[in-house]
Amino acid sequence: MDAGGGPGFLGLLDEADRTALVDTGEHRPMSSGELLFTEGDEASEVHVVLSGMVKIWISAPGGRQVILDLLDRGSLLGELSAIDGEPRSASAGALEDGELLAIPMPQFRDLLDRHPRISLALLQLVSTRLRWASRRELEFSANDSLGRLCGAILEFDGRYGSLRDGVREVLLPMGQGDLGSWNGLSREAIVKGLKSLRRLGWIEGDGRMLRLLDEESLRERAAV
Repeated sequence: MDAGGGPGFLGLLDEADRTALVDTGEHRPMSSGELLFTEGDEASEVHVVLSGMVKIWISAPGGRQVILDLLDRGSLLGELSAIDGEPRSASAGALEDGELLAIPMPQFRDLLDRHPRISLALLQLVSTRLRWASRRELEFSANDSLGRLCGAILEFDGRYGSLRDGVREVLLPMGQGDLGSWNGLSREAIVKGLKSLRRLGWIEGDGRMLRLLDEESLRERAAV
C-alpha cells in the first residue's frame, strides 16, 4: 500500500508494464533494521518493495526522527529523486525482512520514456502522496495527542486490520517509539494514550496486537 492505504505502484500497472519494470531491476534481499538510504544521499536507484515493510523518515532539529510513511508490498521508493535528480529527501529503513527490486535511475527514466502508462502511474502516485501528506498535516494541526493516536490506530486498521469474531483486530506495524515518531509524539505520550483508550474500553490488548472494541468512539475522537 502507498500513502495511507492507496494501491501500491505495481498495482497501478497492467501486466505488460509491470513485467517490463520487474525485468529491468535486480532482486535484492533486505533485513529488518537495515538502513536502505539516508536523507541527503545521492540517489542512483529506484526501489520497489516486493515483500516486507519499509519506514520513511526525516530528521528533525535535535536529531528527533519523524516518520513520514510506511511502505509495503508493491510500493515505490525514491520516485522524487528519479523525477528531479536531487539527493534523497528522506531516509528509508527496513522494518522487517523482505525483498526489494532495485532499478538504476537511467534505466528507470528510460522506462518512463518507453512506457507512458508507467509515467502516468508515477504521476498518480505522487498526487496521491501529496494529498495524503496534506491530510496528515491537517490532522497534526487540529488534533491533540489522543486524537492523533486514535487516527493512527484507525489508519493501521484500514491497512492491516481484519475482522475476527465480529471485532476488528490490528497488529500495529511498529513499536511504541516509532508510533510516537509517526504521530509527532513522545513514547511516553503513546504509552499514556494507549492506557487511556484501554481504560475507556475502546480498545484492548497488550503489545502491538489491538482489538477495537468501540470503533465509533475512536473515529469521533480522531475526527478533525
